[in-house]
Amino acid sequence: MEVKIATINNFEKEVLNSSKACAVLFSSEFCHLCENLKPIFKKQADAYRDIKFFTVDTVEEDRLTEIFSSNGVPTIYFFIGGDATEIIYPEDEESGYSEESLQTFFDAYMSGNLRIVKGK
Repeated sequence: MEVKIATINNFEKEVLNSSKACAVLFSSEFCHLCENLKPIFKKQADAYRDIKFFTVDTVEEDRLTEIFSSNGVPTIYFFIGGDATEIIYPEDEESGYSEESLQTFFDAYMSGNLRIVKGK
Protein backbone atom coordinates (compact mmCIF):
# COMPACT_ATOMS: atom_id res chain seq x y z
CA MET A 1 0.00 0.00 0.00
CA GLU A 2 1.28 3.47 -0.74
CA VAL A 3 2.27 6.03 1.85
CA LYS A 4 0.50 9.26 0.91
CA ILE A 5 1.55 12.83 1.63
CA ALA A 6 -0.67 14.74 4.03
CA THR A 7 -0.89 18.52 3.77
CA ILE A 8 -2.87 21.24 5.45
CA ASN A 9 -5.15 21.16 2.38
CA ASN A 10 -6.03 17.44 2.51
CA PHE A 11 -5.53 16.49 6.18
CA GLU A 12 -9.13 16.90 7.28
CA LYS A 13 -10.55 14.96 4.34
CA GLU A 14 -7.91 12.23 4.15
CA VAL A 15 -7.12 11.69 7.84
CA LEU A 16 -9.65 13.25 10.21
CA ASN A 17 -12.70 12.22 8.16
CA SER A 18 -11.36 8.84 7.10
CA SER A 19 -13.44 5.74 7.75
CA LYS A 20 -10.15 3.85 8.20
CA ALA A 21 -7.54 4.29 10.91
CA CYS A 22 -4.61 6.45 9.80
CA ALA A 23 -0.95 6.40 10.79
CA VAL A 24 0.73 9.76 10.22
CA LEU A 25 4.50 10.18 10.30
CA PHE A 26 5.68 13.72 11.02
CA SER A 27 9.21 13.92 9.65
CA SER A 28 11.80 16.10 7.97
CA GLU A 29 14.25 15.32 5.21
CA PHE A 30 16.94 16.93 7.41
CA CYS A 31 16.44 14.30 10.14
CA HIS A 32 18.54 11.13 9.77
CA LEU A 33 16.19 9.17 12.07
CA CYS A 34 13.26 10.19 9.86
CA GLU A 35 15.01 9.06 6.72
CA ASN A 36 15.90 5.74 8.36
CA LEU A 37 12.29 5.28 9.45
CA LYS A 38 10.66 5.83 6.04
CA PRO A 39 11.40 2.32 4.64
CA ILE A 40 10.20 0.74 7.91
CA PHE A 41 7.02 2.84 7.80
CA LYS A 42 6.47 1.79 4.16
CA LYS A 43 6.90 -1.86 5.13
CA GLN A 44 4.19 -1.44 7.77
CA ALA A 45 1.93 0.14 5.13
CA ASP A 46 2.39 -2.95 2.99
CA ALA A 47 1.61 -5.26 5.92
CA TYR A 48 -1.40 -3.44 7.42
CA ARG A 49 -3.77 -2.77 4.55
CA ASP A 50 -6.67 -1.82 6.85
CA ILE A 51 -4.72 1.28 7.92
CA LYS A 52 -4.01 4.35 5.77
CA PHE A 53 -0.44 5.65 6.01
CA PHE A 54 0.65 9.27 5.54
CA THR A 55 3.73 11.42 5.95
CA VAL A 56 3.83 15.10 6.87
CA ASP A 57 6.90 17.17 6.04
CA THR A 58 7.29 19.32 9.15
CA VAL A 59 9.26 21.99 7.29
CA GLU A 60 6.72 22.43 4.49
CA GLU A 61 3.67 21.81 6.69
CA ASP A 62 4.53 23.94 9.71
CA ARG A 63 0.85 24.71 10.37
CA LEU A 64 -0.02 21.00 10.73
CA THR A 65 3.03 20.55 12.93
CA GLU A 66 1.84 23.42 15.13
CA ILE A 67 -1.73 22.06 15.35
CA PHE A 68 -0.62 18.62 16.46
CA SER A 69 2.22 19.86 18.66
CA SER A 70 4.82 17.66 17.06
CA ASN A 71 7.79 18.91 19.08
CA GLY A 72 10.31 16.56 17.58
CA VAL A 73 10.76 14.31 14.63
CA PRO A 74 10.16 11.62 13.86
CA THR A 75 6.78 11.36 15.57
CA ILE A 76 3.92 9.08 14.57
CA TYR A 77 0.32 9.90 15.39
CA PHE A 78 -2.42 7.32 15.00
CA PHE A 79 -5.94 8.57 14.17
CA ILE A 80 -9.17 6.63 14.60
CA GLY A 81 -12.40 8.40 13.71
CA GLY A 82 -10.63 11.77 13.75
CA ASP A 83 -9.20 11.33 17.26
CA ALA A 84 -5.48 10.94 17.90
CA THR A 85 -4.39 7.87 19.81
CA GLU A 86 -1.19 7.41 21.72
CA ILE A 87 1.69 9.18 20.07
CA ILE A 88 4.51 6.84 19.18
CA TYR A 89 7.96 8.21 19.95
CA PRO A 90 11.26 6.56 19.09
CA GLU A 91 12.22 4.00 21.70
CA ASP A 92 15.80 5.23 21.55
CA GLU A 93 16.68 8.73 20.40
CA GLU A 94 20.02 7.55 19.05
CA SER A 95 18.79 4.69 16.89
CA GLY A 96 15.14 5.69 16.37
CA TYR A 97 12.23 3.36 15.78
CA SER A 98 12.60 -0.35 15.30
CA GLU A 99 10.51 -2.44 12.96
CA GLU A 100 9.46 -4.55 15.95
CA SER A 101 8.19 -1.56 17.98
CA LEU A 102 6.02 -0.37 15.10
CA GLN A 103 4.72 -3.85 14.45
CA THR A 104 3.77 -4.18 18.14
CA PHE A 105 1.89 -0.89 17.95
CA PHE A 106 -0.02 -1.81 14.80
CA ASP A 107 -0.80 -5.26 16.17
CA ALA A 108 -2.28 -3.55 19.26
CA TYR A 109 -4.55 -1.53 16.97
CA MET A 110 -5.63 -4.59 15.04
CA SER A 111 -6.51 -6.39 18.29
CA GLY A 112 -8.44 -3.39 19.66
CA ASN A 113 -5.97 -2.59 22.45
CA LEU A 114 -5.19 1.09 21.75
CA ARG A 115 -6.13 3.88 24.14
CA ILE A 116 -7.71 6.86 22.37
CA VAL A 117 -6.69 10.33 23.50
CA LYS A 118 -9.52 12.80 22.91
CA GLY A 119 -9.11 16.44 22.08
CA LYS A 120 -6.35 16.54 19.49
